[in-house]
Amino acid sequence: MNHIQLEQLPRIHREAIESAGYRVLRWENAREVLQARVSKGRITGALGDFLARWLPTTKAAANELEWKLTFDVISEGIRISDGSMALVESPIEHALLHLPALRSFWSSELRQQHFTALKAIVPAAWIMDEAPVPSGAVIHGLGITAWDQLERVHGHEWDRRDHILTARAPAGLIINARYERNGQGQVVLSSVEAMP
Repeated sequence: MNHIQLEQLPRIHREAIESAGYRVLRWENAREVLQARVSKGRITGALGDFLARWLPTTKAAANELEWKLTFDVISEGIRISDGSMALVESPIEHALLHLPALRSFWSSELRQQHFTALKAIVPAAWIMDEAPVPSGAVIHGLGITAWDQLERVHGHEWDRRDHILTARAPAGLIINARYERNGQGQVVLSSVEAMP
């Protein structure tokens, strides 16, 4: 691995990497709130049923003093590809972050700015639920009305695992970033390394 200076990266990538550690912790905290609401039956109807079926029980790592995130730098920007937190490693969590039915929840719990930034760096994923898509509706982000039409979506290679669909990211520069809490409990970027 090569140590790189953050200043060597384009400003937009640099800012995204610097703030990602904090934003992922906010996401984890919001995810705990979502889990509590579902377990207490506060989310009802079709969304509540869907979440009761698909929402995994996670253990938060928010009290960790140090963690890492791995990013792929691609032409569209940066994407989180791995990390030391279960939330980051789980494609179903990515799908829940991008789920249109949860948009207002995430916007409220994370604040819109953090939600928008997270959606930009967390790869899109879809839960391949077997329930039929309502008449006249499409699967958000794919523009198809049923999963058997996936071959119509051009320009992507897909990974399917445990009913979760993710688009494979093109190979790019890989950056490992380490974050830690300082003496005041703030999240700071402690190191950045590039893998050839």
